[in-house]
Amino acid sequence: MFDDWAWKSYNKVIKEAREPTPFKSAAQKRYKKLRRKNDIYTTKGGHKRPKVGSPYTGKMKRFGTDRLRFENLKEIVDDGIDFSSLEAKEELSSTIWDNEQLKEEVKDHLLQVSHDFMDFMDLDVNIHDLLLVGSMAGYNYSKHSDIDLHIVLDFKDISEDKDLLQRYFSLAKSKWNRSRGTILFGHDVEVYVEDMEDERIPTATYSLTKGDWINRPKRDKMVIDYDGVTKKVNEKMSEIEELENLFQAEEYEEAYEMGMNLRSKLRSFRQSGLDRDGEYSNENLAFKVLRRSKSLDRLNDITKKSYKNMRSAE
Repeated sequence: MFDDWAWKSYNKVIKEAREPTPFKSAAQKRYKKLRRKNDIYTTKGGHKRPKVGSPYTGKMKRFGTDRLRFENLKEIVDDGIDFSSLEAKEELSSTIWDNEQLKEEVKDHLLQVSHDFMDFMDLDVNIHDLLLVGSMAGYNYSKHSDIDLHIVLDFKDISEDKDLLQRYFSLAKSKWNRSRGTILFGHDVEVYVEDMEDERIPTATYSLTKGDWINRPKRDKMVIDYDGVTKKVNEKMSEIEELENLFQAEEYEEAYEMGMNLRSKLRSFRQSGLDRDGEYSNENLAFKVLRRSKSLDRLNDITKKSYKNMRSAE
């Protein structure tokens, strides 16, 4: 017959095994704590170059770091990200909206940002429209959402080479958002430039110039395919893990090429979903999950380090 301690231990193990996701498991937390405690013994390798190297110079991957897959995006995983924030809210964000009208102080701030951006690019052209788009213009906003401000220009006023202009504006807005980006009521303001002839994504769109909606936000049909999004997230995380393995194996050139391809694929992956099904496409939601879980930061970091190591001389 079991003694009292053994019986309690048995029941504890059974309870942990029945928990819906390993991210909340008490056992999983204990293992992680022990793993970190033992890192000093488990993350040192042997000779990197046996003829000239000293012992324990190689760096090894930590034990037990195979990345756990998302089983259900409605769960709050161990890094504290609540993916239920992707779901539709009952009202527009009261931070910037008042009865579906943009607050005057928000409008004034965004107008000033647009003028500062045009001065930054030193372009003397007419702004045809200023658009507020994305989740902060709809019902699927969250504390993670950016305020997406689109400056609409007629590219023909500048150059006939539209492809060149798109690349230029893409680099300019990235530099602006990194170096001079502003925060409005806790949300980053992201500036984009688009041509007035571009086809617009079918999403909620508000014109600051006209003071009215171009596409009014709707709550109907805002349903998340959690299984589909989870599958796409796991697929992309597997590719990032493969990239990380190449880097750990010091295959820097191959890792750099794979990282650059992955970044390009992810942009196309997200855009294809937006073009087809809008903001609630599986691809766009998967991209947001990857961004919030810091997977995209890992991708960018490994790609940069791969290039640095590839081009560094011993």
